[in-house]
Amino acid sequence: MQSVLKPKKPDLLLMIPVAVLLGFGMVMVYSASGIQSRELYNDSGVIFFKQFVAMIMGLAAFAVGFAVPHKVYRRKSVLLTGVAIVTLLLIAVKFQSAANGATRWFYIGRFGFQPSDLAKLLAIMVVAAFATAQFEGPKLWQRRLIPIFMIVGLFCSLILIQPDFGTTMIIIFIVGLMLFLAGIPKKYLMIGGLLLLPLIIGLVLTKGYRFKRITDFIYNEHYQNRQAKIAIGSGGLNGLGLGQGKQKLYYLPEPHTDFIYATLGEEFGFLGTLSVVLCFFAFLLRGIYVLNRVDSPHSQVLGAGLLLLITTQAFMNISITLALFPNKGITLPFMSAGGTSLILMLGICGILLNISRFRVVDNRVAV
Repeated sequence: MQSVLKPKKPDLLLMIPVAVLLGFGMVMVYSASGIQSRELYNDSGVIFFKQFVAMIMGLAAFAVGFAVPHKVYRRKSVLLTGVAIVTLLLIAVKFQSAANGATRWFYIGRFGFQPSDLAKLLAIMVVAAFATAQFEGPKLWQRRLIPIFMIVGLFCSLILIQPDFGTTMIIIFIVGLMLFLAGIPKKYLMIGGLLLLPLIIGLVLTKGYRFKRITDFIYNEHYQNRQAKIAIGSGGLNGLGLGQGKQKLYYLPEPHTDFIYATLGEEFGFLGTLSVVLCFFAFLLRGIYVLNRVDSPHSQVLGAGLLLLITTQAFMNISITLALFPNKGITLPFMSAGGTSLILMLGICGILLNISRFRVVDNRVAV
C-alpha cells in the first residue's frame, strides 16, 4: 500500500466542531452579556460588538495561521523566544492594568490583551522546535532539554510575577505531555516531576489565597459554583430558552466569560451543554486522527501541543463550572467573551489546519 504526501488538502472536518462552537458562542455572548454591558457602557450591545470585532480579527489570525507554513516556527524558534519574553515583560512597564487583583492586561487605547496568552502559544512552538531538534553527537536529549527548561522556566517565572499560577500550571502540564509524545526518556520525566513537585507545593503554601482556594474547593462551595449549579439545574433537559435565563441577572458572576457554560445550561439545558462537550471531543478525536498521519515529528509535537492547549482549557473551564476543579479564571474556547482568547484560539486552529495539509494518506483513499 503506497503512501503519498497530500500537501494541499486541509482536513476541513477538523474545523466543523470549531465552527459550531464559534457560532454557538456568539449567540451565548449576545444573550449573557446584555445586563453587564448596559451597566458598564450604558448600551446592552457593546460587549457583543467587541466580541464580534474579536471574531473578525480571529478569523484574520486563522487565515494567517493557515497561510504560513508551520515549519517556519521551527526555524524561527530563537526569534519566537525573544517575542515571548518581550510580551511578558510588558507587564512590568507602567502601562499596565489590574484585573481582579492581578496585573495581566496590557492596554493600547481601549484594546487590551494578555501577554500570558501569547506566551502559551509561543512556548508550545519553542518546545516543539527543540524537542524534535537533531543535534550531532552524544547526549541528544540533554542538549534538547537544557534550552527547553531554561526558556520555559523563564516564561513561567515572568507569568508568576503577574501573578498567574493557573496559566503556569497549564504550560507545565502541556510541555510535559509534549515531551512525552516527543519520546523523552522516562527517567527525565521522573526527575522533572520530582523537582517540580516541591516547587509547586511551595508556590501554593507561600500564597494564602492559593491555599485557601484549594481548601475551599475541598471543604466549602464557592458562591460562583453554587450559582452555576442553580443555573444548570434550572435548565433541565431543554433549557428555559434563549435569553430567558435568570442567573445572569447579577446572581451568577461572569455569566458571559468564565461561567458562560452555566448560562448555556440554563438557557439550552442538558442537551445544549452535552452538545458543547461532544463538539470538543469531536475536535480532539479528529485532531488525534490527523496528527497520527502528519509527515514529521515536529509537526506531530507542535500540533499535539496546540490541540492540548484548546482542549485542556475547555475541559478545565467546564470542570470549574461544575465544581470538579478549584476556581481559576479560564475562558471556554470559542465561546466565552474575551478578545485575546478568541483571537488566539482561532489563530491556533489556522496553524492546525496548516499542519493537516502535510499528512500522509493512502493514495487510493483521501481523508
